[in-house]
Amino acid sequence: MSAQRTRRIDAIAGAVVLAIAGTMFLAARGEPPATYDPLGSGTAPLWVSGALAILALVLIGKALVGARIAQSQQSMIVGLDGGTPVDYALRPSLAAFAMAATFAYVLALQLGLPFRWATIAFLAALGGAMCDRSRRHLAIAAAIAVLGGVGVDLLFGRLLMVQLP
Repeated sequence: MSAQRTRRIDAIAGAVVLAIAGTMFLAARGEPPATYDPLGSGTAPLWVSGALAILALVLIGKALVGARIAQSQQSMIVGLDGGTPVDYALRPSLAAFAMAATFAYVLALQLGLPFRWATIAFLAALGGAMCDRSRRHLAIAAAIAVLGGVGVDLLFGRLLMVQLP
C-alpha cells in the first residue's frame, strides 16, 4: 500500500473518531447536574470524549506529517495495509457481531430488562463469540459473564450506591 493511501486512511479514521468524540461531548454537556457530585453526571463522558479527541488528533497529525516523521510503513490501524500479521487473524464478522450485541444490550436496558441479567447475557454472547467454542472455553466465558454481571451490579448498587437501569 502506498504511503499516500495509508496517510489518507489514517486521516479519515481520525476524522471519524473526532466526529464521534464531538458528538459524545455535545451529548454529555446536556446531562443534568448530579445531586451529590459537584462535577455532574456527564463528567465521565466528557473526559472520555476529550481523550478520544486527543487520540484522533494524534492520528490526524501523524497522517498529515507521517511521511516526514518516522517514515511509517504501515497504517496505525491493523490490517488496512493489506498485510495481516501471521499471529493475528482479522475477524470483521466478530466486530460486526460485537457492535450488534452492544446495540441489543442497550435496547434491552431501554426496554426494562434488569441490568444484572442484561449484562450477563451481553457478556456471555460476546465471550461465546470470541472463544473457540470448546466446552472449556464456553464454560470460562459463562463464568466470566456471571461474575462480571453480578460483580458490576453489586459494585455499583451496594458499594457505590448508584442505581443502574
